[in-house]
Amino acid sequence: RGSADAPLAATMGATLAKMFVDVDTLPDDGYGFVQLLFLFVAYGFILFKSSNLISEGSELLLLVPSLAGIVGSVVLPVLGAVPDGAIVLFSGLGSFEEAQEQLSVGVGALAGSTIMLLTLPWALSIFAGRVNLDARGNGNYRPAKGHSKLEPEGNMAMSTTGVNVTPAIAVGGKIMLGTSIAYVVIQAPAFAFGCGLKNQDASCDAADEKWWAFVGLLVCLVSFVGYLVYQVKHSNDEASRDRVDQVRAAAIASGQMSLAGAFQEALLGRPGEAEALLSKDEAARRMKATLRKFFNKYDKNGDKSIDAAELNDLMHDLGERPSKEELAGLMTRMDTAGDGVISFEEFSTAIVQIMREKGNRRRGTLVRTGFSQIIGADTVVSPTSGELKESAAGDDAEAGAAGGAGGEADEEEEEEEEIPEDIAALNLSPAQQQARIKMRSYWMMGLGTAIVLLFSDPMVDVLSELGKRMGIPAFYVAFVLAPLASNASELIASYSYALKKTKKTISISFAALQGAGCMNNTFCLAIFLLLVWARGFKWEFSAETISIVLVEVALALVSFKRTQTMRDAWLIALLFPLSIAFVAIIEAAGLN
Repeated sequence: RGSADAPLAATMGATLAKMFVDVDTLPDDGYGFVQLLFLFVAYGFILFKSSNLISEGSELLLLVPSLAGIVGSVVLPVLGAVPDGAIVLFSGLGSFEEAQEQLSVGVGALAGSTIMLLTLPWALSIFAGRVNLDARGNGNYRPAKGHSKLEPEGNMAMSTTGVNVTPAIAVGGKIMLGTSIAYVVIQAPAFAFGCGLKNQDASCDAADEKWWAFVGLLVCLVSFVGYLVYQVKHSNDEASRDRVDQVRAAAIASGQMSLAGAFQEALLGRPGEAEALLSKDEAARRMKATLRKFFNKYDKNGDKSIDAAELNDLMHDLGERPSKEELAGLMTRMDTAGDGVISFEEFSTAIVQIMREKGNRRRGTLVRTGFSQIIGADTVVSPTSGELKESAAGDDAEAGAAGGAGGEADEEEEEEEEIPEDIAALNLSPAQQQARIKMRSYWMMGLGTAIVLLFSDPMVDVLSELGKRMGIPAFYVAFVLAPLASNASELIASYSYALKKTKKTISISFAALQGAGCMNNTFCLAIFLLLVWARGFKWEFSAETISIVLVEVALALVSFKRTQTMRDAWLIALLFPLSIAFVAIIEAAGLN
């Protein structure tokens, strides 16, 4: 049984094992245990950093308009599942006897990752994104002037604080539940063939389960492809575009990527069409939404317009100090109504007009040349290369001087991730910015994936050995510890999005967690079932399977709620420890 592929799998495992410390050779005492813990911390940190490389590299591609749709719908979810998939894969390599034993590490990582991602980050996102709720459950996302979204600060009322989500979250819950069908495909036959209960182990034959594992594998693959196709078809929906907008706003707010670089494709129309571009062209509509964030930030008195002083503050905050004459020229050009103030429509239309003029003249603006160089085509003299260097040298100091007076809007922008400094180099046109972003993204994703594949195998050995030395089944060790290395980045990302306290960002956070659950149900489970089918392993994971499915059913039901309160957050968080206890209880009751 499993002999046909044993030499190949054993060779792969042995080859990788030679590159790392053999945990079996560590002293069987306290010193050896400390060394084992050190290996776990070291491997876990490396896997955590490599997972971040994959995540950050793939998110950079969202700044490339031609790739944003496919990246958000396919690349991000698939690469996000690579760390968990690698641990599952390497748990099934090596000799047959060793692999059958270490499969518990793989299923522990799969169950721990799925349940952790759907509980703790979800609960933390509600906590971070909570606002006051009225009697109807509507969130206070547009507080009155002088008030905040959450009052009093730190309010954690169980039923009157929480979040609202978009309808897309309910759809995501249904999809996640649908992708879990593969667990039923393999688990039902396991019970039928006597592999689900410990007292029936003698009658359990892996050959009976083998082809059901293959059917489950096919279901996983069909679900995987179907999910990606669905994602691609909806890659231009509001939720997907909102996520791209968040990344674009981060690049522009950091001052390290120009508006032209972020919205290059929106500038390809003919001059004189700016108003039509803003109202009809979708790409420019998204640019207008991004511009509104900056406009609102500098509209300090909240009158939906900015005067010369506020326009001056805007440019100072972006590292530019226009003279009085330059400022007057900008006001004259933007103030088409002649009322002495600039409305958002005047502001956004003028920005597009001037950017397109500069784009036609130079094929786009330079990076970090200052705001007056971007919008002052007719009023500001183009700088020399020496002046550009001086301007760049003073950017950081000027931005720092202006940053102290920022309020909540400033904090929101600062929480965004920044574009790498080399992409912020001078003299890069929008096309060059895009090329540099692609190059940086590809090597980050490639390096991160290579490191994950390299270190997943020794991590499996360490988790298995930790279980042996502590007298705890390896499943529980992997359930708790593996997600710390492979999924910490998702937890941090979802929490960061939720801190924005908007319906859009909390929905982005939840949608990403649902997507991770779908990837575990398809991509990672497919790897597991491939091992069971190809190597002839027994499927003896009834308790773990039931636990995963029950948690996914619970979170799918939560997804149907438009309003999720702090009470929901506490209940969701409790599902993580309760799921571990549930597995232990039903295993003690006789399930495998």
